[in-house]
Amino acid sequence: MQLGILISVTGLKEESFVAGTRKAKQMGYDCVELGACDAEGTFTVADLGQMSMAEAAQTAAEVRDQGVEISAIQCHRTFLDEDETAVRRNIDHTKRMLALAAHIGVGLVHTVTGPVPASMDAAQAFDRLAATYDELLDAAEENGVALGLEPVFAYAVGNLATMQALDAALGRDELLINFDPSHFPYHEEDPVPFIKEYGPRIGHAHVKDAVVEPLEGALDEYGFETPTGKQFKFAAPGTGVLDWSAIIQALREIGYDGVLSLELGHGVANEEQAARDNVKFFRGLLEQPRS
Repeated sequence: MQLGILISVTGLKEESFVAGTRKAKQMGYDCVELGACDAEGTFTVADLGQMSMAEAAQTAAEVRDQGVEISAIQCHRTFLDEDETAVRRNIDHTKRMLALAAHIGVGLVHTVTGPVPASMDAAQAFDRLAATYDELLDAAEENGVALGLEPVFAYAVGNLATMQALDAALGRDELLINFDPSHFPYHEEDPVPFIKEYGPRIGHAHVKDAVVEPLEGALDEYGFETPTGKQFKFAAPGTGVLDWSAIIQALREIGYDGVLSLELGHGVANEEQAARDNVKFFRGLLEQPRS
């Protein structure tokens, strides 16, 4: 497996992808993942969202000129909202990023569903998501790239059961997975069964950890209350509750040999130090004999 790092507003925060790639390479990363979430032009960090095809192609060439490959494009816009105009804007942005990915030679764009609005029940939400992903999968096929979905803890699709529910509503299996095990502790759920269920469809992976602790008083700044009344927070890999040896073993068993891409932000302290520590942590894990 290769080690990668996300350059984005929720990753390595740099004003340009070229500067971010240079830093990532110095840290020991094999590849980079590029953010493409900025549909409004408001980000102050590197993002593909507002780039023209020509600008994106030049950026991709400059990244690769450093001997670093691009593993995926992160395009996380929500597809469930009471404002249908906003949803349409997010769908159209994602379709443009699929075309941009094809233009710059990146094979995977991954997405998220967004949370279920209070005005919708689960059945309505999954019906809408099925229609959205049907449209996006068609667009991905037209562009010759893969479309992925990252299950996110508090979103409509956030664990094994909700991924299965979307599959049932969608009725097609081309949708790949950006697997991020850090979301599963929120549900007090082991991520290994998800790996075993969706192994052939895991096209990319994030690495991030989480802690779950008793909730005493108010939530911390980056804390979320779990369904069982505990506090859930993200953490750097190796500093939380996840059993990374078991996760790596499960990924190996299903034949995954892709990228482990570090996502920062979300309250991870000392992000650049965490990025450096992450290389040592996973190099050590990957060098362990297979069981």
